[in-house]
Amino acid sequence: MSSISASTRSFSGIEALHAKWGWIVALGVIYLITGFIALGSVLMATVASVFVVGVMMLIAGVAEVINAFQIKTWGKPFLAAAWSSLYRCWLRHV
Repeated sequence: MSSISASTRSFSGIEALHAKWGWIVALGVIYLITGFIALGSVLMATVASVFVVGVMMLIAGVAEVINAFQIKTWGKPFLAAAWSSLYRCWLRHV
């Protein structure tokens, strides 16, 4: 009985994708165009990807600091704070 309901759920998900196929194709075309532009300017693509990775690591470091102060035991907040400071130090040297 559960396989029938799981099959029905996956079929309804496919129906939702069929309803928006135009948006999926448009997104694919945008990705292709962006990829060809990135191939044409490898230096700018590298700078952009390094910038995105840096921003994501900065966000992860801030999240680690926030998480360090939410932990209730004594040993783990110091470890989490040290881990988040490693993110920040590594970002400073990169």
